[in-house]
Amino acid sequence: MAFQCPSCRGTTLAITFALELPPSGDDDEITLQTLKCAACDFRGVAVYRESRHGSLDSESWQHDGYPIDDAALEDLDEALLLCPAPRDRRCGCATHVLFAKQDWADPIQLGVDATKRFEMRLVR
Repeated sequence: MAFQCPSCRGTTLAITFALELPPSGDDDEITLQTLKCAACDFRGVAVYRESRHGSLDSESWQHDGYPIDDAALEDLDEALLLCPAPRDRRCGCATHVLFAKQDWADPIQLGVDATKRFEMRLVR
């Protein structure tokens, strides 16, 4: 699965790591992702949020990306790599416990500049 890179506009932005988080607030699904473009040096993070609240058979989702500086990404990678089960939202490791407490609608706790948010555009 490839996405459009916000830096070079290439179709080579890929998710390199994903951490599934437990439901929180209005979000039934939350996934924290790290990103890398194969065509340029862009690195970032993305947050996928999905809600199935509302009328039957209705879903709403949001998939936002953010550029991140190298130091913040290194810290994030260190935390993510400590998780033994990143696809298990019920994992009780320290990484899951820490990230489950965060506000993913505005992930400034990652050290990102929320004003540089971009939409994750899937390329088919």
